[in-house]
Amino acid sequence: MEDLAVWIALGAAAVAVLACAGLVAVWLAFRRVRAAQKVLLPDGTPAGVVDRQASLQREMIELQGGLRDLEDLATKQGTVTEQGLLTALRFQGLVRYDAYRDMGGQQSWSLALIDGTGTGAVLTSLHARDHARVYLKELVRGEAGQRLSPEEEQAIAIALGGDERPNLNGRLHESPAGSGR
Repeated sequence: MEDLAVWIALGAAAVAVLACAGLVAVWLAFRRVRAAQKVLLPDGTPAGVVDRQASLQREMIELQGGLRDLEDLATKQGTVTEQGLLTALRFQGLVRYDAYRDMGGQQSWSLALIDGTGTGAVLTSLHARDHARVYLKELVRGEAGQRLSPEEEQAIAIALGGDERPNLNGRLHESPAGSGR
């Protein structure tokens, strides 16, 4: 029975030695795989692929957060800018025409200057052979305090992005009193 115990001990020892040898072989193979997973960074230093991927993932998350912050800032700035531009004169329309029959060359004109709320003014200059008259009509939220001539209405339409050449049916002004100025 002692012989049997020795043989069992020797068999167990042989299995243990083989297991240790297998463990060493697996460990060496794992080291080779890890060494093969190194990458050369732009600065010339080697780094592990897994570690590099983890650092790139962290940087990507930080970059996405910064991008979200930048988008929020741009949206807020756009809102502030749009609010500021509402009161800036940013729409203009100019119409040239002949106000009097004795005068040619379209020397008379109406100019509309309007902000984003529809507030502004229409400036009209009527030129005749011996004189020129200038009129200023105020607009408050799209409403004029005085009656507008068709040319002034056309200048407002152009300023607001309407038709640049509405049909005036050949209407010319005989005099400032007859034109609604």
